Amino acid sequence: MNKKIDNEQKTEEICREGKLSELEILKQSVDEQKKKAQDYYEQLLRLKADFENYRKRSDSEKMEHFEDGKNSLITELIDVFETVKLAKGMMEKATNGESVKLGLHLIEKKLAEILKLHEVRAIISVGEKYNPLLHEVVGVIEKDDLEEGLILDEVKAGYKIGDKILKPAIVKIAKKTTQKNADSNADKRG
Repeated sequence: MNKKIDNEQKTEEICREGKLSELEILKQSVDEQKKKAQDYYEQLLRLKADFENYRKRSDSEKMEHFEDGKNSLITELIDVFETVKLAKGMMEKATNGESVKLGLHLIEKKLAEILKLHEVRAIISVGEKYNPLLHEVVGVIEKDDLEEGLILDEVKAGYKIGDKILKPAIVKIAKKTTQKNADSNADKRG
């Protein structure tokens, strides 16, 4: 019987040792997982800080580009302003209308140069079919012999850069006379 008790005790000791070693293994595993979680958390904090720095730097660069563009435009406007002053001085000294024409020509030329430099193009309107994306209609001209919607007159030019419309052209388009209008006109004549 003594042997049986000894075997039971040995078995209990082995089980305890097994449980202890399993417990130690689990504790080590939990510690490793905690360390990994802490590493991931620290990585996340660094990434968040990096992203915030990137966003601030990006916003700052956008503002710098905006300011550079604004300053460039103002510099070009100063050139036009100086041309206007020169033309005004020429007109004040002039005794004839030729200097006025020359002054206006200088201003127009300077502005045309700036627009060309920035690849601004006029929208071709007269003789074209009305396009609501490119044109704004302010009037109609009744013409039975022309296609309806054909642009007959450009009140103000429109402009674009590439495919982007800066300002639509203000136009008058052809419209066929309605039968009612034609009948009332015939009544007035007859």
